Amino acid sequence: MAQKKGKTYRTASGKQVDFGALLLANETAPALGNMNVNARGDEISPDGTITKTREQIMREYNELNTMVPSDDTIPEGTNNAVADDDWQDWEPAVQSQPQPEPEPVKTVAQQVEENPDRVINRTIEKTPTGGLAAAVAAAKKVDQTVQPAKGTEEREAEGVRRI
Repeated sequence: MAQKKGKTYRTASGKQVDFGALLLANETAPALGNMNVNARGDEISPDGTITKTREQIMREYNELNTMVPSDDTIPEGTNNAVADDDWQDWEPAVQSQPQPEPEPVKTVAQQVEENPDRVINRTIEKTPTGGLAAAVAAAKKVDQTVQPAKGTEEREAEGVRRI
């Protein structure tokens, strides 16, 4: 087999490497991985013999994956049997009843306006509903407390302040 001269590269240590020659020299070696091919793309058996060449594989692929639609008969072996049209026996699917829309999520301010008795010491109790929120609520009560801003204690304290 004739050696194809490719572009040579120089390594960091100064050696010359010809990748084209390396590819040609090792094209029949089995490739790494689980595709059972050699470096050229031929399909190989476990003992290393070529079962299909890459040209045969590409020809089969191009025959099956064409961009031009054809009205030919369905080839045998595809398990796509042509059934008789039974459109007269067709019945439409049963319409299910419309589901009610979920209630919109209310803001904390809206919850306070609707239920002012639930506000205790500026603490608002959130009651989760459904799914994961209900499971967490059964195990734990969630309280949201509003903390005063930093420095408000000093401003609200009575007495002489340092200037």
